[in-house]
Amino acid sequence: MVNYLEKLFCVEILEKISRMQRFLCLEPDVSRRQGSEVINIFLKALDAILINLRPIVSRLSQEVPLGMWEKLATVRRLSDIFKSIDNLHSQLQFVYGIWVRPEAHVFVKSVLEFIPSSRRPGKVNIILSNMYSFLETDLSSYVEDVLSATDVHVDFQDQSPSVFLPKIERDNPLNWAILVHECGHADFQGNSRLHEQLESILAQADAPSKKILQRWAEEIYCDLFAAQILGPAYLASFATFALVVAGGGGSEISSETHPADVVRISIIHETLEKSKLKVVLTEPKLDSNDISSLFYNALEERVKLERQYIRLPLEQPQPQFILQDFVDAICEQVEQTISLSQQLTVKEFARIDDLAKKRLSKGILIGSYQNPQLTESAKGDFSEGRINSQKLNEAKNAVRESRVLLWEIVNAGWLHKIENVYPRAFVLFFDSNDKPLEEKVKSLGEELEGMDRLLLKSIESSEVQRLMEEV
Repeated sequence: MVNYLEKLFCVEILEKISRMQRFLCLEPDVSRRQGSEVINIFLKALDAILINLRPIVSRLSQEVPLGMWEKLATVRRLSDIFKSIDNLHSQLQFVYGIWVRPEAHVFVKSVLEFIPSSRRPGKVNIILSNMYSFLETDLSSYVEDVLSATDVHVDFQDQSPSVFLPKIERDNPLNWAILVHECGHADFQGNSRLHEQLESILAQADAPSKKILQRWAEEIYCDLFAAQILGPAYLASFATFALVVAGGGGSEISSETHPADVVRISIIHETLEKSKLKVVLTEPKLDSNDISSLFYNALEERVKLERQYIRLPLEQPQPQFILQDFVDAICEQVEQTISLSQQLTVKEFARIDDLAKKRLSKGILIGSYQNPQLTESAKGDFSEGRINSQKLNEAKNAVRESRVLLWEIVNAGWLHKIENVYPRAFVLFFDSNDKPLEEKVKSLGEELEGMDRLLLKSIESSEVQRLMEEV
C-alpha cells in the first residue's frame, strides 16, 4: 500500500481525536450538564485540530508516493498535531471526572497474578490521568511529598503502588497493555534483585552514569516483564504510543530515566523473536508477517527517515562503557530475575487467529472459546461408535467452552484492529469521496466504540467464567 506508514500514523492521531470526543460526550449527569459550556470549548478545540489535519488527509488520499521531504514534513506535522492533542488532554482536569472501568481493575489484577505470591503487591490502584502518559508511582509517598510542602506530616506506613491511565484510553483495552509495564515497577523485589545481579557491570560506571543505568535497567526489566505476560500485544501498544508521542527524532532520544524508545522496542522484538511468540498476519504489511515485526518496522522506518535530516541533541546521557554489555546482561538474567509464575508458550498462541477472525471480526465475544476441530473429532468418534470412558471425557472437554485469558483477548484485539479496523479506516479517510472529515472521524469513532465494547464485554465474560470455575 502506498504511504502505509504515514496513513497508519495519521489514523492513530485521528483515533485519539475520536476518543477524546467520545470522552467529552459521555452520557452526562447533573454535574456534567452544568459544565456543558466547558465541554463545548474542548470540542471546538478538537474541531480546530481537525482543520489542521485536512491537508494531510487530502494528500494521503492521492495514490502517489510521498517524496523524502514530504515524508519528513508529514511525520513532523503529525507529531506537532499530536502534541496539541496532548496539551489539550492535560487540561481535562477542567472536565468532570469519571471512575475507572471495573474491567481495567480485572485486567491489572490478572497481571499481578503472574508475579510470584512471595513478592506480589496486594493491589495496584488505577488513576485516570489528565496527561497523555502511562506512569507508576507510590501514591502514599506522592501524597506525603505534596503535604510536606505545607509542613503537614503523614505516615501511611504501607506502599500504595498506583498506575496512571490517560482518560481517553479509559475504554480501550488494547492500550491497557502499557499498564502491564507500569505494574512491573510495582514488583519492587524483582527490580531490587536485578540491580544486585547487575552490580558487577554497574561498578564500572562513574556515579552519575550508574544512577542512569539503574533507572534504564528497571525500564528494560518492565518492558520484558510486559512482553513475557502479553507477548506481541505489548510491543504493538508501546510502538503506537512511541509513534504518536515522539517528536522529530524523539524515538532515538534517551533521558536520564529512560533509554531511547527504538532501543527498548528492539530489545522487546528480539526477545519475542527468540521465544517464537508471534501473532501472524494474513497478508504482509511493511514487509512484516506478524504483529510485533509490523510495529517494529513501522518505528524503524520512521527513525531511518529522521536520521537523514535531524541531528540529535548532544546533551543525551552518555554512560562511560559499552551499553551492549549492559543490555546483554539484563537479557541473560531476565527469565531468572522475573521468574513469573506463568510463562507464555508458542502453543498458547495457537487460537489467537481463530479468536480474531472467527469471532471478533463477526462481532462475537471471546470471553470463552470452543475448539471446533476438537468438537468435530468428538462427533466423528461417536458416529463411528467408538465410545469409551476416555472418549467420553474427551467429548466433554471438546464441547466445553474454556475461558479465554486476558492476554489472549488483547492479542486477538490487536490482530482484529490491524486486519479489519486499519483497512476500513484507510478507505474511509484516504479514498476519493467528498464526505467531510468531521463525518469520517465520527464514523471511525463508531467503529472504535464497537471494538472497545466487544473487548470490554469479552473481559467481563472471561472474569465471569473464572468465577464460575472457582465455585
